[in-house]
This record gives sequence, C-alpha cells and structure tokens, in this order.
Amino acid sequence: MPPRNHTIVFVPHSMRRTRQFRVSGRWLVAIAAVAALVLGVTGWVTVYQVRSAVQLRNLERIQQENVDLRRANASFEASVSRLQQALTEAEDRTRDLAIVAGLEQIVGGEPESRLSEAGAGGIFTSLSAPDSSDLSLLEARATLLGGRLDAVDSAFEERQLVLRSTPMIWPIRGVINSGFGFRRDPITGQRAHHSGLDISADRGIPVLATADGIVVRAERMGNLGRAVYVLHRFGYETRYGHMAEILVEEGQEVRRGDIVGRVGNSGRTTGYHLHYEVRLEGDARNPFEYLRSQG
Repeated sequence: MPPRNHTIVFVPHSMRRTRQFRVSGRWLVAIAAVAALVLGVTGWVTVYQVRSAVQLRNLERIQQENVDLRRANASFEASVSRLQQALTEAEDRTRDLAIVAGLEQIVGGEPESRLSEAGAGGIFTSLSAPDSSDLSLLEARATLLGGRLDAVDSAFEERQLVLRSTPMIWPIRGVINSGFGFRRDPITGQRAHHSGLDISADRGIPVLATADGIVVRAERMGNLGRAVYVLHRFGYETRYGHMAEILVEEGQEVRRGDIVGRVGNSGRTTGYHLHYEVRLEGDARNPFEYLRSQG
C-alpha cells in the first residue's frame, strides 16, 4: 500500500494567505519518534538530577553526622582519659590511707598490678570508640577501688572507736601526789599497792570522763567515798573517787570530756584530791601511761 500523505495547513490571523505543507506518513512517524525520544531523554535527565540532588543532600547529612560523631567520640575519649587519671589518683590516695590505717595487705598483689597497667599509658590511641574491654577494665578498677575505700573507711572507724574508748586525757588539772604502784599508805603508814593516781586539786574542780563509755556505778563506795565507774569498749574501765559531788547516773552514756563529778575529800582521804584508776580487762594499769600532756 502506497504511503499516505498528510497536509499541514498554517492559517495566520492576519490577512496573509495560508500555507500548506505536505508531509508523508514516514516523516510523521520519524518526527513522532524523535519527539518521544526527546521527551524520554528529558524525563530521564530530570529524574537523574532529582535523585542526584537527594543523594547529595543525604551525603552531606551523613558527612555532618560523621563530623558530629567524631566530635562526640573525641569528647568521650577525653572524659574516659580524665576518669582514668582520677581513678589512678584515687588509687594512690587509697593506698596511702590504707598504709596509714595498717591495711597494707589490701594494696598489694597481682590483680592491682594488672589493673594499674591499664591507666599507665592511656588506653585510647585513635579516634575509634573505646571497646567493651576498656570500659570493663575501668569498671573493674572502680569496683576494686570502692571495696578498698570501704575497707579503709571501716578501719578508720574502728581506729576512731578505739581512740574514743581509750582513756587518753587528764580527768582534772592538778598535781600528782601519789603515783601508781607500791607506796606507804598515808593513813596507816604501811606499804601497800596503790591502784591509781591521786591528783591534788581545789575542791569543786570538775572531773572529766577520760573516754567514751557508760556509767556502771555512781554512788558512795566506802574508802573511795563518792565514786563513779565508767565502762568503755575494748575492755577499758575508769574509776573516779573521793569526789564531793556525783553528776551522772548509772546507765548514762558519757563522752570524753563530759563532767562526771567534782573534786572533794569524801571517803578515806587526807585532803582534796581525785583518785583516778584505769583498768584493762579488770587489771589495774598505770594511768600515767595513757595520759597526754596537760600542756
């Protein structure tokens, strides 16, 4: 079949004459194909440009996130480094405190040497994040340090309790006119053992408890006159005799420095003074060995 021809007519709005073009069917097909190709290429280019723009924005976002992550990682590494330094300093201080507290056994041994090696030269040498083993090591060091601090704290509390319970101050300020041990009795003149110190002072001077404890006796006791017995921890007991007045009651808790009575001459005595005893597990001890300087 012979190809069909087509006529294209252009009619201007002016008074000019119309123009006609005769185009064969083959040309129309070719023109349509070219137009379709142009449209297709244009559409593909448009889609490609849109996708490229989206990918570029995603890439920029990822790059910014990467920068932020690097900054956060650097900050985290700096924090971990400071934590390592703080742990090392705390371990050193704990070691010193343990030695002072007499707990050298808690600062030695292989586990600490392995743990302390981690903080010697710095764990992190790159921008990569600390791995779980690094953080586990820090946690182990912190746990060990916490245990040591608890032990040191308990030791210091025990030491403080011992110190508070040990008679270590003068019950009054005065002059010792009769010491501990064998002496000639001022009343009978016979040689006898004196179980404490006789400290001369003016009548009415306050008598102080020399350690923390509980009053177990507060009454008149024959030759001792008005006397107070205070029981302390760790086997200590102190006794205060010949007082003019008792200012505590049985069962009362007293602290070092509390007033338990006043100097007098009650009982078997030759003048105003305080008879002061220190006993350990029931045995009389020389109080002078426990007394601090009056100055």
